[in-house]
Amino acid sequence: MIAWSEDLALGVAAIDDQHKELIRRFNALLTACNEGKGGDQLRATLEFLKSYVVEHFRDEEQLQIRSGYPDYPGHLEKHREFVGKLATLRDQFDDEGASLPLIIKTNSTLVDWLVTHIRRDDQKVGAHVRRCGTAA
Repeated sequence: MIAWSEDLALGVAAIDDQHKELIRRFNALLTACNEGKGGDQLRATLEFLKSYVVEHFRDEEQLQIRSGYPDYPGHLEKHREFVGKLATLRDQFDDEGASLPLIIKTNSTLVDWLVTHIRRDDQKVGAHVRRCGTAA
C-alpha cells in the first residue's frame, strides 16, 4: 500500500487531489490482489487510468505552461511515455484478459510512476509553481 504524505504534495490542490485519487485506485487494486480478486479489479483500474491520464495530464501540463516551467517539453515526453505504457497494458488485457503476469506488470508500472514520477518529476514542477506564485 502507498499512503499519501505531504512529501508527495505539489501545493496545487487540484493536482494533489488527482494524485490522491490515483493512489486510492492503486491501493484498491493491491487490496483486490491480496484478496485473490485482482483480475476483477484490473479492468476497472485500466478503465480509470484511460480517462484519468487525459484529465490529469491536461491539468498538469496547463499548469506548467502558465508558470513557464522550463522543463515542460521533457515532462510532456514522460507523460506521453506513460500513456504508451498504459496503452500496452490495455492491449495486453484485451488479448489475454486479467492474467497474473499482467496484474504484476500493471502494479509494477503504477508503483514506478507513483514513486518515481510524482516524487521526483512532479515535485520539481511543484517547487517551480510555488516559486512563481502560480499554484492557484
